[in-house]
Amino acid sequence: MPSRIVQLWAEGLAPGRDGLYRADGSARAVELSGGARLDGFELGPPLALDAMLGEDPDNVTQIDILRGADVPVPDGSGYVCGGDGAHGSEGFFARLDKDRNLMWIVTLTDSNPFEKAEVRGSTATFTNNLGNAVTVDLDHPDFA
Repeated sequence: MPSRIVQLWAEGLAPGRDGLYRADGSARAVELSGGARLDGFELGPPLALDAMLGEDPDNVTQIDILRGADVPVPDGSGYVCGGDGAHGSEGFFARLDKDRNLMWIVTLTDSNPFEKAEVRGSTATFTNNLGNAVTVDLDHPDFA
């Protein structure tokens, strides 16, 4: 049975709480400072997505991948993408495998939409509609 995050992704939905959600069902809080300025991006403690949605099943948002933020990873392992949520302040970025199945997604409620994605080597950079960016290492265990 697919994890809850994989089910949400298939429905065009994502959690309405800042976090890194992995296809294996694990999750971590994300601490974002500066809002849409994206001044700081850090992974926090583990999250329990199933428990969170059990308490508040409506805490999800509709998501859309934006065309400029959907690019292949140069090594052929898959794709990275970004986009927006149902509210103007929401954004997300994600990694997909070569069959476009979700590997992980980072949802941010106050980042603004991510309109551009780039991959250089093992580094992926996601840029929001204000020109501010978050960079992650695709070789890091949380983002691999």
